[in-house]
Amino acid sequence: MQENEPTPNKETTSDNELQKSENTPAKIGVYLCRCGGNISDVVDLQAVAESLKKENVTVNIQDYLCSSMGQGKINNDIEKGRVDRVVLGSCSPKLHLETFRGMAKKAGLNPNLLEISNIREQASWVHDKAGVDSKVKGLMRGAIARMRSIEPLQPLAKNLVDRVLVVGGGIAGITAALELADDHEVILIEKQPYLGGHMMGLSKTFPTMDCSQCILTPKMVAAHNHPNITIFTQTEVTDVHGSPGDYTITLKHSPRYVDVDKCTSCSACSRKCPTGAIFLPFAQAVPQAYMIDMSKCSRCGACVKVCPRGAVNLDAKEEESKLSVGAVVIATGFEPFDLSAIEEYNYPAPNLLTAIEFEDMLSAKSKTGMRLQRTDGTFPEKVAFVLCAGSRDFTGRGKKYCSKVCCIYSQKQAQLIKKMSGDAEAWIFYIDLRSSGRRFEEFYCHTQEKGVNFVRGKVAEIIPGPDNTLMVQYEDTNLGMKGREVFDMVVLCPALVPSPGTKELADKLGVPLGDDGFIEEKHVKLDPVNTLNQSVFAAGCILGPKDIHDSVTEGISSAHKVSQFLGKGMILIPPEKPVILECNGCGDCVKACPYNALGLENGKAVLSPLACTGCGICVPACPIKGIEVKNFTRNQLKAQVRAILSEGAGVIVFIDPYAYAAADIAGVNRKHYSPLVRFVSVPSIHILDADVVNAAFESGASGVMLIEGTTDEKLTSRSDELYKTLKKETRKHKKPLRYSHIETAQYEKLTDLLNVFAAQAGAKAEKRSKRDKDKEESAEGAETPQALKN
Repeated sequence: MQENEPTPNKETTSDNELQKSENTPAKIGVYLCRCGGNISDVVDLQAVAESLKKENVTVNIQDYLCSSMGQGKINNDIEKGRVDRVVLGSCSPKLHLETFRGMAKKAGLNPNLLEISNIREQASWVHDKAGVDSKVKGLMRGAIARMRSIEPLQPLAKNLVDRVLVVGGGIAGITAALELADDHEVILIEKQPYLGGHMMGLSKTFPTMDCSQCILTPKMVAAHNHPNITIFTQTEVTDVHGSPGDYTITLKHSPRYVDVDKCTSCSACSRKCPTGAIFLPFAQAVPQAYMIDMSKCSRCGACVKVCPRGAVNLDAKEEESKLSVGAVVIATGFEPFDLSAIEEYNYPAPNLLTAIEFEDMLSAKSKTGMRLQRTDGTFPEKVAFVLCAGSRDFTGRGKKYCSKVCCIYSQKQAQLIKKMSGDAEAWIFYIDLRSSGRRFEEFYCHTQEKGVNFVRGKVAEIIPGPDNTLMVQYEDTNLGMKGREVFDMVVLCPALVPSPGTKELADKLGVPLGDDGFIEEKHVKLDPVNTLNQSVFAAGCILGPKDIHDSVTEGISSAHKVSQFLGKGMILIPPEKPVILECNGCGDCVKACPYNALGLENGKAVLSPLACTGCGICVPACPIKGIEVKNFTRNQLKAQVRAILSEGAGVIVFIDPYAYAAADIAGVNRKHYSPLVRFVSVPSIHILDADVVNAAFESGASGVMLIEGTTDEKLTSRSDELYKTLKKETRKHKKPLRYSHIETAQYEKLTDLLNVFAAQAGAKAEKRSKRDKDKEESAEGAETPQALKN
């Protein structure tokens, strides 16, 4: 552990309107984290500490800043008055910033006076030793320069709406709704005409082989009967307005043509219907009400006449409703991958099924009387199961990830076949068998004992025969041979992919997706059901493939997190909002604000802080530069950039929170990019104007990038205009400027982009340097004869 006492500060920041007076200089403490070697194995922290001595700061190096010892050191320094501002050089602020700020607050320091410079995910994990020290030194200098003028702000408080929207009526959504309903009002919506999701279409469940309906139906009924749960089926989210803790959500209700509150399921309508258009989805359906398939309906009106409750309305239309909620749980589940994309499977074909279609025959929703049968009605005496159909596929046709449940449910299905007919053959073709769950390995052994044949190897092709049999060509890697077998039925175990509409819903709620299309967790280990939107949570297969046990666990976890969030009664809103320093009453900022957070009163602009998102779009809109965003002022950003570049030229990348998360994921995945890249985090790129970008170029930036990750169209629709304006107003520098939209999941695209741009900027800088050198040499050559003449 090293500590350097402050030395006189030679820098001047007198141009900053928020600079502390010279009589009360800031006592900044800088704390560097070795992170168990994650940082110190790559970055020479001692050299970094030595370089910061001249900054008039106290520097301390710890093995783990997040440990009790590390936090205790910071806490003690604050309480003893040694420091009144704190800069950490450690892992991403998205991981532990709130933890450290909570500690600072308890020690008596305003939380805003503690910030983190990300030297792990965006330095040691993405760079080799060459060049990383100068980058870290620059980042730390930038953080110190910024901290000198940071204001001790207080967050704004807003009351929360004590109502929860749960999107998705499968087992995860139902569990979350029931866990929440004793203390909160819950709206549970499902796009299908009934609750239950995919679990309702299962026969038995592994590893206990109990009936899925026996587990699920009581929960469905409990949700339907709970006084605090309102259920809407055939319903989807179409629009979202507001902010975390207070959303107005528009729902679209598709017509069922039967009023679920009036219908008693007497079946009088279905008995009279001549076309079979009116039906009950299945015996255990919740809500227990009939519905009409209008593609079959002849509109004869027989059902209307015979219904004793007047529940049938053939003229029902699509409807909309609005509701206010404080939190949202996304539990929209999965869909099976479309296997028609994999040509060698020849799907669909007679007796060639997916595992979902296999389950449908045996479940409560069965249309075959819960009987497994081929297309000719006979029982299949020889059945093949093909695992990883579309999973663990790196050819570009399928999905790269493992779908987690296929190994076990295929064994369950094979056991069911053996139970139906002891003489039946069941073959499982697999790449690797994975039994990573409690009692799963025992289940695997039991499947072997039942006489199921396991073949390790890829299926090369499935060839439909003229008699509706199916020939499977395969490779057995254990025996080192290729083979062919003819089967009565082949069951493909498809990859599980996010349900349709996931991206649209995520965009409306401001929630990023991973590169696999599933909801991105706030942190995969520490916050597995939280999203990057503090009032939106997720549960079940929308977070990735999983079994019933894990889906229920996440349903309970998300409910707990929602209760914690709503239990506070209010939400603290970040205080970094625009402040109007000067106004000429032109109203340009009012016109520019996409959230109607600004208005004119008595000829002056007035801000509504609770309506403001802090995007800063009003800053460059003001023609007299009379608006600044607190703690992100022009002078603060310029000071930060100057300090970052004081350790050498680099590429300045202004990056918003969503794209910043992509940079963090790149770090977690060790995706390397040029060490010339220097990130400057901003609430939104729309806070920037030519004043800041010009300053970056003048301070030695070889290039400037604006990277935006938000999907909010109110901002992204103006990004091209911002880029064109900045390009025009900074072209005198003849240095590259680029804008890119990078969503959180696109971390690979981000690193590719950074490498290309850094190389281009470096090449142009080298070309300019050579040109300037040639000019100097030419000038010197022209001066020499004149000097001799004189």
